[in-house]
Amino acid sequence: MNPYFKYPLIGLLVFIVLLVLVVRGCGGKDKVPEPSTSTSVTEGPGGPAVVSQPVTAPPATTVQPPSVSTSPSVQPSSVASPEVEKMLESAREQLNRGMLEAARQIARNVLKMPEVVEFDKTWRRAAEIIDAADKRLMNSTAPTSEKKKYVVVKNDNLTFIARRNFTSIGALKRINENLRHNTVIRPSQTIMFISGKWSIRVSKQHFLLMLYLNDELYRIYTVGIGRDNRTPAGTFLITGLTEEPAWYRNDGQVIPYGDAENLLGTRWMKLTPTEGTDPTLEGYGIHGTWEPDSCGTSCSAGCVRMRNEEVEELFDFIPPPRDRTPPVRVVIEE
Repeated sequence: MNPYFKYPLIGLLVFIVLLVLVVRGCGGKDKVPEPSTSTSVTEGPGGPAVVSQPVTAPPATTVQPPSVSTSPSVQPSSVASPEVEKMLESAREQLNRGMLEAARQIARNVLKMPEVVEFDKTWRRAAEIIDAADKRLMNSTAPTSEKKKYVVVKNDNLTFIARRNFTSIGALKRINENLRHNTVIRPSQTIMFISGKWSIRVSKQHFLLMLYLNDELYRIYTVGIGRDNRTPAGTFLITGLTEEPAWYRNDGQVIPYGDAENLLGTRWMKLTPTEGTDPTLEGYGIHGTWEPDSCGTSCSAGCVRMRNEEVEELFDFIPPPRDRTPPVRVVIEE
């Protein structure tokens, strides 16, 4: 071939190849993204319900996800780190060995870890260890830092000792096993009592009553609350304690203790609104129930409902309101 024609032909072929490659790179179709799945959480009386919704993202426009109203809001769950897992394991081991105060302290340290979210699975694991330890401590003479000793003097009696130390006879009997069946005391006898300030929080959302001693979590109880959101949120004081209570119905009828229609169980603790809470919120209280399976549900007419054996225990550690004894504060939260 004539070299004058050969090189122009080669250049033309290279130009055609490059042109084809450019057209293919610019003229293809946009890739359509695969449908993704978003998970929304709504909260109701029975707990969180998880609903999966397909969401397809168009290539050229941005679509805002539908807003989901959560009432009450759902907190994120924490994932226990290896350090927290090790602490929980250590606390459980101490509990099993009978080292109750050590187990409780480790579990309390877990609750203070920044990664732990209140009421989530990790929080509950720690709270259950605290609860198990303190249940044994408040029902025995097992030593712990909050227990103090009182030495009986001449002419003492349990009523005087309870009042002087801002506690109750019921609490003294629970702590001191020797007083449960024999309340006769003698001079120089040592009696143990729990010293400190009690307070209570109730979480309606989690059906949980939390007992605190000196602002540290002490016990947890599963409770029932009012159906149709009838349990009011606010701050209250326990201003009355009644054993074997009669039930005063709204229609004025009095249902005596022991009657099958009496809904109050074995104990009643009267709640009086305080600190700016609506003063008309009268008639509410914390009480027992003859239907223990109803605890953990929205079941009552508005009061906080507990299992009889648990409300009796709590009742014993609430000091009767007197002139020198400050009433126990109760905060009810949504």
